[in-house]
Amino acid sequence: MKYNKVDDKACAQFPGKLSPLIIALLSLGTTNAHAAETLPPQELAKNVEFSSSFLQLEDQSAVDLSRYANGANITPGTYSSAVYVNGDPVGNMDVTLRERKDKTIYPCMTDTLLRQIPFRYDHLPAHFFDKVGECGDLQQLLPEAIVQYDSNELRLNIQLPQLYVSDSARGSVSPELWDSGIPAAILGYNLNGYQSTSHGVENKSLYAGINAGLNVGAWYFRHNGSYNWDQNGRKKYESINTYMQRDIPALRARALIGQANTRGDVFDTLPFTGVKLATDERMLPESQRGYAPEIRGIARTNAKITVRQSGQVIYQTTVAPGAFLIDDLYPTGYGGDLSVTVEEADGTRQAFTVPYASVVEQLRPGSTRYEIVGGDLRNDYITDHIALYQGTVRHGITNNVTGYGGLQVSQNYYALLGGAALGTGIGAFSFDVTQARMHLRGTDEVASPGQSYRLSYSETLNNTNLSVAAYRFSSSGFMDFLTAQQTLNAVKHGYGEDSISRSRNRFSLTASQGLADTWGQIYASGSVQDYWNKGGSDKQYQVGYNNSYGSVSYGISAGRTYSISGTEDTYLLTMSMPLGRSDSSYRPQLSMMLNHDSNGRTGEQATLSGTGGDEHQFSYSATAMNTNQGVGTSGALNAQYRAPFTNLSAGWSGGRNYHSESLGANGTIVAHSGGVTLSPYNSDTFALIEAKGAAGATVSGYPGVHIDHFGYALVPYLDPYQMNNITLDPKGASEDVEMASTEKKVAPYYGAVVKVKYGTKSGTPILVNATVNGDPVPFGAEVLDAEGRSVGTAGQGGQIYARVEKDQGALTVRWGKNSAQTCKIRYHLMPVGSTQKGNRLQTFTSECEAGSSSATSGHNELAMRSNTTGEGA
Repeated sequence: MKYNKVDDKACAQFPGKLSPLIIALLSLGTTNAHAAETLPPQELAKNVEFSSSFLQLEDQSAVDLSRYANGANITPGTYSSAVYVNGDPVGNMDVTLRERKDKTIYPCMTDTLLRQIPFRYDHLPAHFFDKVGECGDLQQLLPEAIVQYDSNELRLNIQLPQLYVSDSARGSVSPELWDSGIPAAILGYNLNGYQSTSHGVENKSLYAGINAGLNVGAWYFRHNGSYNWDQNGRKKYESINTYMQRDIPALRARALIGQANTRGDVFDTLPFTGVKLATDERMLPESQRGYAPEIRGIARTNAKITVRQSGQVIYQTTVAPGAFLIDDLYPTGYGGDLSVTVEEADGTRQAFTVPYASVVEQLRPGSTRYEIVGGDLRNDYITDHIALYQGTVRHGITNNVTGYGGLQVSQNYYALLGGAALGTGIGAFSFDVTQARMHLRGTDEVASPGQSYRLSYSETLNNTNLSVAAYRFSSSGFMDFLTAQQTLNAVKHGYGEDSISRSRNRFSLTASQGLADTWGQIYASGSVQDYWNKGGSDKQYQVGYNNSYGSVSYGISAGRTYSISGTEDTYLLTMSMPLGRSDSSYRPQLSMMLNHDSNGRTGEQATLSGTGGDEHQFSYSATAMNTNQGVGTSGALNAQYRAPFTNLSAGWSGGRNYHSESLGANGTIVAHSGGVTLSPYNSDTFALIEAKGAAGATVSGYPGVHIDHFGYALVPYLDPYQMNNITLDPKGASEDVEMASTEKKVAPYYGAVVKVKYGTKSGTPILVNATVNGDPVPFGAEVLDAEGRSVGTAGQGGQIYARVEKDQGALTVRWGKNSAQTCKIRYHLMPVGSTQKGNRLQTFTSECEAGSSSATSGHNELAMRSNTTGEGA
């Protein structure tokens, strides 16, 4: 597997590599090669004459040097090249070089190549792209442009006046380069089967979550849902949302129709059915990605974790015993608490709430973010159709001040919010006021007006990361949109207004402090909330300390939770260390944990985990546990295997009077015009690689992503609206295949499936010592295959390197325009043994049949050498 048209190993066997020879040749004339590559076209010497006597040829007229008279230093053809604009790389692509009437060479500026250049499109001449055609000459389209091709580096250098080149912020990508992708059907799946037996009682359940989609042009259809089944007869499919979306690049926004969620950066997140138009910061350079909180907890056994927001299941998985972290939630907005349920294998459950509140977010001066929503509230517990009309806007007024506001309206409710964020030397503050009013149905005189005041603060100062500190006070009559609708629904069904809790004060804090030298880090978090119409308060606090000594990491934490059932304190000590040689990437990890709570329960746990396989595709963990209060000892085994087409997992845990088993699979299936391609990864934006014949090649930076037998692979986790480098590694592919290029760039829309095609050429490499009329074929002659494609150039001594697809055929050698300056080489390859890996370079000597192509092969069939080289091509 090689990258270029000329095989480096083959060239090492003979002194006929063309490019260095041409450079040496040009250095003997009045204009050297370096000048030809660096001087602007108008400064190049014209009609330079070169003497063929330096080549020491018997027939000096056999070589046509006129093509080099005006600065050309490479023969016409297609070359995989790096493209640079004003010194900045814009990508690698195939560049076709053609010859002008004066025999100078110019690169074909195709529409695809020009779209890679960050033009100021409003400054280009009228109908610029219409004049490009199949092969445009940039120096004719833009006379001020300077185009130079460096044949040594296979690099196309384009110099443009700043008038035509965008001076956007570093990392920005013009919307002209965004790719909406190809038509495709997408199915992301997450399957989890769970079985447990506790005290003789068996429980079986199955969860299947899907993220399905259909892309047609720039329109993307999406459906997210889950199917839950258990042996007690519960069988239910829940639709999370279904919608259609389309990007509007001119507005840096996205239009959506269907079921979705409001963004939640001003008001809390609300699920709705309707239409939405909202800006997307990812369309801007260096923008921040969507926010979702991390969920942390402790599982005593192989446990099933379920995450709900607004009563809907948005995530479910099975975790091994010990501390767990869920940090891969799809962003669902900045507000709306998450309810987390941990279902243990022995049947016990624990539940807790993760606050999901807005954080301070300022904008640059002149920047604007907005969201407009119209539709109905979507809530499984409210039976009426509740209209929801919402608009929010944030605008950067100055470098330090951002103003924001919003309006929510329904048939029985309105809320008006206004506020500002202020950046100061001691941190960033935001303050806003919300005025709301709710009307009870059927009564004109009864209403519930109120106000809510919110103050937030965030700062990183002297190694202290105070990520968010927020306080909200609400008057007795204030209700947010969801609380108001829940209250109206309760009154409709005969309950009182006070049956739904109304928040009074809410305070949350998260802070961490790095200590001096190697003393580690301490952190603290907490939240407190009380109510107008309910006694008591909800409180939770946590403090902790982390550090490491050598390769050993350790930490201690303490937490307190207040709930209806009382107060519970928890304490946790953790320690982890690698085992084995430090120079091995397969070292297993030993983790130990000791926990204790205020109920007197104490548990110890040790886990051994690691990975295996050439690409770490196999992972495993084994856990041993012991708990007092009659629980006793228990254990768990978990394994995961990232297969080429799916991700498989299995788990087992067992203890006194219980055991559980689980099986899972997740991945993505994409149907496209070339067939069906599978991936072990779940993602929302993919690149579909097409590299026919390159089965086994890998995609650098994406473990487990291989070109399949059909010539396709799915690359996940692309950064939308930004340039993504996708590089193929030919290692693992057949040696019979040569790749025209191995690196390309794409900037996909969010949710797109972008096709990235890599040119490949299959066949056997041959090295021919060719003669015509007893003399070597002319130096620099072009070599064409049966379809007229350029496959090589004659080097010194008439040596020709080419890759041929058929076992027998003919190559045409051409060094002029008339038939007397062409000849034909006929070949018949030697058979290759069945045990030989790939097709190895075959070398032979052949007489090139001069004149008409109708000559018969006869005795001119190649005189093949019985030896083939030991190197693959």
